[in-house]
Amino acid sequence: MREIKPYQTLLGAQRALDNGGRFYNVLARSGDDILEPPELARAAGVYSSDAKAFLHFEMGIMGLPHEEREEIVSRLSPNLHDKYLAQKPSILSPSVVESQGHTGEATIVSGYPVFVEDKSQFTGFIILVVPVIVLVPIFDQFDVYEVFDGPDLKQPRTVIATTRGTKRLDGSCLRFGGLLKELYFEDHTGKDHGLFLETLYYTRLE
Repeated sequence: MREIKPYQTLLGAQRALDNGGRFYNVLARSGDDILEPPELARAAGVYSSDAKAFLHFEMGIMGLPHEEREEIVSRLSPNLHDKYLAQKPSILSPSVVESQGHTGEATIVSGYPVFVEDKSQFTGFIILVVPVIVLVPIFDQFDVYEVFDGPDLKQPRTVIATTRGTKRLDGSCLRFGGLLKELYFEDHTGKDHGLFLETLYYTRLE
């Protein structure tokens, strides 16, 4: 899980994103006011302009005024602009992820995380392909948090999964970006969540 510090100015966003891509991306040129797929991928630390790159892009520009966000989006190359509109991350409150979220969708959620200490109270499984499909407890692969809309920690809430063994989040308000995935249960008793956010990026909001 990588921290994103949103761009503070239009110029800062332009300099970070209009970067020419990696050395082998000969068609992308830095400083030409056109944002190409390899440039978004390089800024995000990935190698293709997929959901991860768009998550990084969207979270990076969320600190800018609306007009400046629109200006940055307008600099996407035509094909990249169309792809961005088709794959633009959803922005949801924790309380509506279960009702409005969709499996496989890039999603941004902001709220107050609480580490799940008692593994016996949360028995969800996730799918791994290794190379056959198997169900494994989510705790075997991730650290798990429940995220609430407000500091009063009132339900409903959603579940996020972060890289196992990373520094524990302190409970302050954070923004998370990742991919929504389905949770599986051996039975339906105590099933509070059908989805979880596999977190790729986060931003501190306090």
